[in-house]
Amino acid sequence: MLGIGAPSPGTPAGDPAELLALWRDAKEEVDAGLNRLAGELRATGDENLVRIADFALYGMTNGEGMGLMKALMQLRAAPPDHQGTAARAVRDAALAYCKAVLGHPLARLVDENPFGIPVGIESRLVAALDRIAEAA
Repeated sequence: MLGIGAPSPGTPAGDPAELLALWRDAKEEVDAGLNRLAGELRATGDENLVRIADFALYGMTNGEGMGLMKALMQLRAAPPDHQGTAARAVRDAALAYCKAVLGHPLARLVDENPFGIPVGIESRLVAALDRIAEAA
């Protein structure tokens, strides 16, 4: 991972609204890059590249983004006496999402694509997940 570590016991979670915005902004930026890359792949007319554009690019995270979104929303709604448990759920969800992204064989290929399209999986999305896990 990129330096994600266990938080100190009793460390308060970061502002839930800020963590949610950080994740949402990073995800939207990466999704925009994926959309541009998918367009380029489709434009080649190559059957295999079109399949990658249609099926592989968006399946890199196995739905982990929904788990993180849910955990972040629960943290935002958690009463003070449940903040610690909700923050741990956010950290765990961010770690799971990070593991899914970094473990997928396409992640590096997408970031280093031959079309020169910046996607930012590691530089933007994983960096945001790292910050979220550290703050939670």
